[in-house]
Amino acid sequence: MDKDAYSLFGDTEPGAENGLKDKNSLKIVAGRSKPLSKNQRMFNKMTKRIEQLQNSIKTEAAKLEVLLKVFHREIPGKKKALAESRLMVAKALGNSAKTIKLTKRQYEQARDVILCLCDEAFSDIEPDAETESFYDAWSESSYREELQGQSDLAKRMIAEEARHLFGMKIDPDEIDDSPEGFARFARRMQEELAAREGAAQGAHAFSRKKTKKQQERDELRKQDEALTLKSMRSIYLSLAKALHPDTVMDPAEKAHKEELMKKVTAAYAEKDLTTLLKLEMEWVASESAALDTLPDDKLKLYISSLKEQVDALEQEHDALYHHPRFTGLSEFARYPEATARQLIAQQAREYERAAKALSEIEAILARTVSKKEIMAFVKEYGEIMNTRDSFPEEFMGDIF
Repeated sequence: MDKDAYSLFGDTEPGAENGLKDKNSLKIVAGRSKPLSKNQRMFNKMTKRIEQLQNSIKTEAAKLEVLLKVFHREIPGKKKALAESRLMVAKALGNSAKTIKLTKRQYEQARDVILCLCDEAFSDIEPDAETESFYDAWSESSYREELQGQSDLAKRMIAEEARHLFGMKIDPDEIDDSPEGFARFARRMQEELAAREGAAQGAHAFSRKKTKKQQERDELRKQDEALTLKSMRSIYLSLAKALHPDTVMDPAEKAHKEELMKKVTAAYAEKDLTTLLKLEMEWVASESAALDTLPDDKLKLYISSLKEQVDALEQEHDALYHHPRFTGLSEFARYPEATARQLIAQQAREYERAAKALSEIEAILARTVSKKEIMAFVKEYGEIMNTRDSFPEEFMGDIF
């Protein structure tokens, strides 16, 4: 959750991050002789769920920030070292393939391994001019041509998906493949889809005469809208009266009321019933213990607002794991922190072992003139190169 976003619940007491309730937690308590009504129970259920989601978002965000630091400390440097080791082996193998006489089939096998090593390395580091030239010498198409080909393919796939899913005709050449360009294209698709849906609904409504039930629903909707506007005005007037800064002398309390009144005025001007209800609920909870005396119609409005907040928080909770900031953590994000730390450390060790194994292989390839040894490596690597897994510990012994 955005730290500046308005929350139904205020500042938390120490320990809230461990799942304890906020000091401003909203809850209706049953009286001794009168049980809670259905709406009162639903109100409590919604407020409890909001507390749980807010605490979970806060806890998970803190966990992901910690894991991100661990990840950046452990992984990128080792991935870069592994990529550089792959390029060193590819170049050593290239030199060997050109100096030792190989059959056409052996040469093609060596070429496939060289290109695979380069492709794996390029997924983690950008090649310099020398490495690009080396790759171009072995590949049927240049590095730059392949980059362009991948970009063109992505554009065609996006255009095809737009046509298939939304019926939109998109020229792939019009798509800017930069991150900003893709973002603009996504917005354009959303706007065009919304416009088409609106036009379709309008045409559908215009072309068909409304049934009696549809007319009744429209009338109920108009009544609800009128009731909403009336409720908003009632809430605004009651809060404006309660929050008027001239009713208090304490400077701190006066400033607090002025700030709260600004939010109330802005919400009323924007016809934002949800925010008005949140502000009213918090004010009622802070000023009295009279939640149990709220009338049923007011509780229904509160519950509707609370449900919207629950939906928004659930979406925010799920989106947290898909935030671009945590892209590298995708395979660790949902584990408990201790487990995720262990998995990150394990992956770092695997990268380190693989880089070390490749460095030793590069040294051997650089000094050997044995076709048998070279082709043993080519065969062994050829069997595992599509998996992109780290080297098994016995890999060195199996080859040399």
